[in-house]
Amino acid sequence: MSTVTLSIDGTDVTVPAGTGLVEAAAELGVEIPVFCYEPRIGPAVGACRMCLVEIEGVPKLQAACATGVRDGMVVSTVSDRAREAQEAVLEFLLVNHPLDCPVCDKGGECPLQDQAFRWGSGVSRFDAIKRVNDKPIPVSPLIALDRERCILCYRCTRFSEEVSGDLQLIPRQRGASTVIATFEGRPYEA
Repeated sequence: MSTVTLSIDGTDVTVPAGTGLVEAAAELGVEIPVFCYEPRIGPAVGACRMCLVEIEGVPKLQAACATGVRDGMVVSTVSDRAREAQEAVLEFLLVNHPLDCPVCDKGGECPLQDQAFRWGSGVSRFDAIKRVNDKPIPVSPLIALDRERCILCYRCTRFSEEVSGDLQLIPRQRGASTVIATFEGRPYEA
């Protein structure tokens, strides 16, 4: 098995060729913030952009979850550019997300809350009225979707497509109007 050696935040690591950057960082104990990344679902899509990192010689920040390692690669997960991008992405994800963590069912066990405390600036510049959606949307007899808490990471739609193979959960509409919905707009039998 061939290996590659790269540098992440000033520390060299040798990993098998074909390893993703998030996994290589984890080998060093370096945590890269992610939301959409879930290796058990399938190939990463870089949808949330939370994992942006700086790679020497590449002019733009790259999504670590969708970037494979290369020999000699020099990566910074903590550069000013990477940190500012991570804070900005997190702030953007919270623009329409309700900030009622104490009453939320996931309060205290929420990846978004954890990352907001760890990588967020702690202050939001947005004070506009948040988007309101119908609550909850029945996805199946056993599952309901709260669109106000959805950050459009696409993990559920990818699971529907790549694991269960039923294509029942889909993104509907575009841009700021995007929501997750069932294919025919009604609950399906799970």
